[in-house]
Amino acid sequence: MRIAIFGTGGVGGYFGGLLALSGHEVTFIARGEHLRAIRAAGLKVKSVNGDFSVHPAQATDAPADIGPMAYVVVAVKQYDLREAASQIRPLIGPETTVVPLLNGVDAHELLIEAVGTGPVVSGLCSLVSLVEAPGVIRQESKLRRVVVGELDRRKSDRVERLVEAWAAAGAEAIHAEDILVALWTKFVFIASFGGVTALARCTAGELLGSRETRELFIQAMREVEAVAQARHIELAPDAVEKGLSIAVDFEPTATSSMQRDVAAGRPFELEAFSGTVVRMGEAVGVPTPGHRMIYSLLKPALLKAMG
Repeated sequence: MRIAIFGTGGVGGYFGGLLALSGHEVTFIARGEHLRAIRAAGLKVKSVNGDFSVHPAQATDAPADIGPMAYVVVAVKQYDLREAASQIRPLIGPETTVVPLLNGVDAHELLIEAVGTGPVVSGLCSLVSLVEAPGVIRQESKLRRVVVGELDRRKSDRVERLVEAWAAAGAEAIHAEDILVALWTKFVFIASFGGVTALARCTAGELLGSRETRELFIQAMREVEAVAQARHIELAPDAVEKGLSIAVDFEPTATSSMQRDVAAGRPFELEAFSGTVVRMGEAVGVPTPGHRMIYSLLKPALLKAMG
């Protein structure tokens, strides 16, 4: 299958690398030093599941040069999504499927604005992976789960083909029964854990060890749950309890990627997390005071990082 990976960071580099290693015709869309390194020496993946490399690797920063694909996997950061969406049109043909693998719950909506309803499905992943150096991806956890599904909840051949390709490459790949429930279940945890740890500058152990901070984390998850319910997303009754158990199962020293980005002065996904909770809460009449506080107190750091 011809597959474009739009955004060759930790997620796109790893899951795209698996597909390329399995023999699919994968083109990595990247930029700068990362692109030059991939072109010169291929894409190298250091993984607890086994190191591998894709060499030679097809890579470009000009989507118009490669034409329509069977699949376009969009794996940029949420704050780069609008720019990416404006650039993927040359990759779209009559049979193309567009698969977002981003944090948050509304990436598919922006992609639909750009390319229409027909090509777009939705997806999510669970992966601890990052760009270690130009051309090098480091994947640090056994977990490598990817979930894909149609937005209308039907099962489809186009989703099944991609899921089977990832499963054959070694990933835990799931054809979702309800991709919106899957997205929001993850969002309950990640928007709250990312926001609270970034604001408090704390590890998972420190979050759980402080009664007040732990209570804020639980409150933030409850707010996301309430917004989901108001949007008629049928979350499991124990979604918040499962979110808390995820944090409990982390190593005490674990940090969120959002916290690390804030500490380093890099752009971070505040708009995809607390910003989305606040805006969607307002739209459905659900108060979200915890996420509103997180958003208000972190917004100056985001504006500074974005320049």
